[in-house]
Amino acid sequence: MPATGKTAGRGKRKILITALLLIGLMVGLAACRGFFGQAPIALLTINKPANDNEPPVTVNFDMSQSNAPDGVIVSYDLDYGDGSNHATGTNVDDNLSHPYMKAGTFTVTLTVINGDGRTGMTTGTVTIGPAMVTYATDNAGNYDIWRMVADGSGAAAVVNTGDDELFPDLVKGTRDKIAYAAGHGGVWNIWKVAVTGLSKTQLTTQTASNQIQPSWSSDGSWIAYASNADTTQTPSAATWRIYKMDPTVPGIGTALITQTPSWAPAYSPVSDDLLFVRTNSAGGTTIWKRHGGTDAPLYPTTGTADHYGDASSGVTVSTALNLPAGAGISRPAWSPDGLKIAFSTDKDAGTINIYVMDADGSNVKTLGDYVDAEYNVTNSGITTTDAEFSPYWLEDGSGLVFARDHGGVVNLYKVLFVATDTDPVGAVVQLTSSTTYNSTMPAAKR
Repeated sequence: MPATGKTAGRGKRKILITALLLIGLMVGLAACRGFFGQAPIALLTINKPANDNEPPVTVNFDMSQSNAPDGVIVSYDLDYGDGSNHATGTNVDDNLSHPYMKAGTFTVTLTVINGDGRTGMTTGTVTIGPAMVTYATDNAGNYDIWRMVADGSGAAAVVNTGDDELFPDLVKGTRDKIAYAAGHGGVWNIWKVAVTGLSKTQLTTQTASNQIQPSWSSDGSWIAYASNADTTQTPSAATWRIYKMDPTVPGIGTALITQTPSWAPAYSPVSDDLLFVRTNSAGGTTIWKRHGGTDAPLYPTTGTADHYGDASSGVTVSTALNLPAGAGISRPAWSPDGLKIAFSTDKDAGTINIYVMDADGSNVKTLGDYVDAEYNVTNSGITTTDAEFSPYWLEDGSGLVFARDHGGVVNLYKVLFVATDTDPVGAVVQLTSSTTYNSTMPAAKR
């Protein structure tokens, strides 16, 4: 029997009611899911190098175990805790790393958000120790290797023997080992030691010649050093040349720079470029650079009677080093990024001062003028009538450490690139303050 218009209307109303009920049920279920749904879970693994505690320290962060039981994670925010910009993104599988540039304990916070807008959070800590300075001092009667905090506090011996130890240099990367030269029985050889003073190992065993001024390569796989050994075993001031050796295999190295006399090697912290010093035809010395296996004079490019990259002021040792005339203990030093070179020179009327130049030998300035230009300050306390030499850059960017001979006693100083609570940028801060013994040859993480 055909449906009447009244019956058809009731059927339509039932369908409409059913649809409305279904829509209401779906809305209710969605609301319940929003109300009772589970927040995402934030999980963070912090991977800090085990043997590197001096700033800057690059720390890696793994967020990949984070998950969202209800849906997916759509964004994350990682706060490194040191006041730097947060890392943000949409994929917790992102590989994140961050350099910590100062000492302290930092709270790291990871926040993740799912598609419902719910958040999950977790925290962790990163602890970075202070920047350190490794140096040589004769406060025990002969030269030994010491370490101190870069503000001059906490000085303690690493190597303290009856022999002289000079020319400390820290391995790049982990900075957990020091190479140095030690004089014993009338000769000098290259040694290495952990920064804790343990695992002391003699690397060269020459007995008729001197091996000094070790410098670690950028990857720590080689040590360059200066030696006056020769094939006839008749070392002299004229037989100095640069050798390199594998620091894991004690023994005699192979010649790297064959021109004689050559000394004061310094590997770049970012490449295989090597600085060294040679005599020139005018009786002075010139800084050279080895780049890609080719050696070329860097500064000055012409003969001069001035001495570049060296100074022996205030430092005497019980065993003569037998260096060439005009040579000394100082050597050129790279900035941590490999773009600048600091060196000492007596070109200013015989007074030894520190200069800075670009890595290609251009843009030469006194250290004071460099600080003025680089940091927009006016500073008159860096260049003095005292001898200033043995420059070394602090990799945390806080300043440059150098030795100053005042009144016949050598102490360590730092020119500040970052202001402290008590001193502005450009100020010169004294780190050691002896009136009787010498502290010299600073080396730091680089």
